[in-house]
Order: sequence, then structure tokens, then C-alpha cells
Amino acid sequence: MATPETLLELCAVSHEYGNGGTERERVLQDVTLCIAEHDVVALLGPSGCGKSTLVRIMAGLIAPTGGEVRYRGQKLAGVSPGVAMVFQNFALFPWLTVRENILLPVGSLPEAEQKARLDALLATVNLGAYEHSFPRELSGGMKQRVGIARALIASPEVLCMDEPFSALDVLTAETLRNEIGRLLADPHHPLRTMVLVTHNIEEAVYFATRVVVLAAHPGRVEVVVPVDLPYPRNPDSPAFQAIVANLHAILTRTALPDTTADAGKVVTQKDGARRRIAPVSLPPVNPGEVLGLLSHLEDGERDVFELAERFGKEFAAVVRVVKAGELLGLLETPGQDVRLTALGRELLAGSTDRQREIIREQLKRLKIFELLLRLIGVQPDKQLPEEDLLRELQALLPHEKPRPQFRTLLNWGRYAELISYHQRKRLITAYTRKSPRPGASPSG
Repeated sequence: MATPETLLELCAVSHEYGNGGTERERVLQDVTLCIAEHDVVALLGPSGCGKSTLVRIMAGLIAPTGGEVRYRGQKLAGVSPGVAMVFQNFALFPWLTVRENILLPVGSLPEAEQKARLDALLATVNLGAYEHSFPRELSGGMKQRVGIARALIASPEVLCMDEPFSALDVLTAETLRNEIGRLLADPHHPLRTMVLVTHNIEEAVYFATRVVVLAAHPGRVEVVVPVDLPYPRNPDSPAFQAIVANLHAILTRTALPDTTADAGKVVTQKDGARRRIAPVSLPPVNPGEVLGLLSHLEDGERDVFELAERFGKEFAAVVRVVKAGELLGLLETPGQDVRLTALGRELLAGSTDRQREIIREQLKRLKIFELLLRLIGVQPDKQLPEEDLLRELQALLPHEKPRPQFRTLLNWGRYAELISYHQRKRLITAYTRKSPRPGASPSG
């Protein structure tokens, strides 16, 4: 049997976004990945890990700021001739009919060839009765079918899909997944090589021959998991569920590494001083989100994926809240379970003032708050200008945007009565009970 030919190669690809000034954000770093014929690769990972950026780089829609992309062994310059994209927001032209939208990529072909391809694709995506309809007359599922047909009509060698089902209702998304699964199961259909961006683990296992798990800040390949299951796949089969469970465990270890348990550890330094180890930044969540999560765990521990389903939120959003609670010593995460610590239970049982006191003491143990309070303390007038703090955050956290961290510090610091903020003057001071609490909101 012939070895499948490599179609796409990402060679140490990195990418940064800038705002036109000095602030830049690295979203991808040293990503190396090969896509061969008949590969179906799912990109899975937390929000902000660069999944969407990566597929746009594969398609040639974005040029990487580092490394290179090769298509059939040649360095890619501009849009790739053999890659087509399906976007999550349909991206249809509202003034064109279904027929006209689908035919856009092949307008230079003879009319007979266009018609033959169009008829075959309309049958494939079950839109034959809607050829002359406009997008406004279609449901969300139909619009996405049009987008898929438009991507396939040029017979691309690689189909890239960026969360194509996320904008659809549950039933429509399931129907469309089954249709694409049927195409992948057909050995005679040209749709045999695909890259799929998703945050849904079951969806990744349903389609992929390989699942590439990306870590964030900046995005990079964490692990590649092969999926050696025949098409069509049965999500209820033990083999399918075993791979899902493995990916659950990998994502949990990636998003909630065991090293975060050291956040509360006290160590003795060479000079004899005792110091608590803590990560330098807080996830961008607010106190209310953490307190709400604690209340859901009062009756016992919960699986982090179960929590995401219960709250109706993406896994990564729930993980951010869990990590904040863990950094504050209120939660612990054995494996993929989340449970209260003794301090977390004490906080839940306490009055509002006691809750505020506990969080205040825990915040003071974090290096990021140690830095903030020290910066305030060294100012001649004990007033820290906002721009000075932003500058320090940029230097301290080069891979994070400073403003979200700034807002997070203000939210937590003001809740815990550690700091005050004068919005008009953009000054941060240590909180004192002798002065009224400021009522202004943190500035973005």
C-alpha cells in the first residue's frame, strides 16, 4: 500500500498580533505539524490557544510571523490553491442565490462543468430544492451546507473547517455532523482530507484520525492522539468512549496542571525568610464567578466537564474559574474532579465580611498582588498611575494582554478592600477604611 503523500507542512510556525503600537501578543509558537492525504485532523484546546489562527495560516489567509508553511513541498506564498475554508459564521453573500454562492470559486470553468459539479454537490448536501433561494430564506443548517458545498466545489485537497457547527442549534448540528461523517465513510468521495477546529471532544473523536491538543499562552502542540476507529463511528461504543475519556484527562492535565498545587506551598529561602509560591497572574474572572462555583460544590466534588455542561459554558471558561479558585486555595483538582478545600468550606460558611477577609488574605499571598502593593508603597505619594502598572504587567507577563489582567486585579483588589481606584485621575492607592470606598468602575 502506497504511503499517503504529505500535502501541508507547518514548520516551526509562530504568529504574533499587534495593535499598531508596541504591544504585541504571541498566539502561536513553534507549531510543527504535517497533514497527509486522507488525514482528518481535529485541533482541540482552550480558547485563545490559536486554533482559528492556525487553520487560516494553513489556508494561506494569514502569513505567519515566524516559520513557514509548505504545500506539496513548496513554500506557500499567498492563498493555498489546494485548501478550502468553511467558517463558523457561514460567510455567504446575501445578494447571491444558493447557486451563485456555491459557484463563486469555479466561475472560470466551462458552464457545463460548473453545472455538473453544482448538481452533484446540491445532492450531496441535500439542497437541490433551494438552488435559487437567497440566504435570508434558509435556516442556519442550510446556510452552513451552502458554505460546505462552496468549499468543496473547487475539489480542494484539504478542507479546513473552523467550528462549523458552533452557530447551529443542537439538532441541526447533529444532523450536519452525521452528513459529513457519511461523506468521510465513503471511500469514493473526494472529501478525505480535513482539518477541523473544535472545542467539542466528542466531535473531534467522531471525525478525526488524529486529535492535536494545543496548549495556550502561546499556542503550541501539547500532544497528538491517534483515533484508529473505522467510519462510520458509534459514539456509544466502548472504544469511542475510551478515547473521549483519554482526551478529557489530557485536557484537564493541560488546563489544570498538578503543579498549580504548589501555589499554596510555603518554602524557606536561603536568607531564612518563608515565602509562599504562587503563579504570577490571575485568570480573567471576577469574585462572583468563583463564589458561585464554590456554592455548586457545597454538596461534593464535581467533574470539571460536568460543571461545564451544567453551566452551559465552554470547558475553557469553567477552567478559568476553577484555576482562580485553586490559586486562592479555595479549590483543589485531583484529576479532572473539582472539590472544596477546608478554606473553601470555611469561606462558604462565613459571613460576607468573613468571606471578604479570607479572599483578602489569600490575594496578599499571590506574587501579582505582592507586586501591586509594593509598587503602590514605593510611590512618593502612595498613588500608582495606571500606565505604570500596565507597563509592569506587560514586562511581567509578555504573553498576556496587560489590560485584562489590569481589570482582573482591580476587580479582586477592590472586592477584597486591598486597593482603591480613582477613575478620573487613573490612580491606584492602597485601600484605607478612613476614606470612602470609590464607586467608579474599573476602566478598560
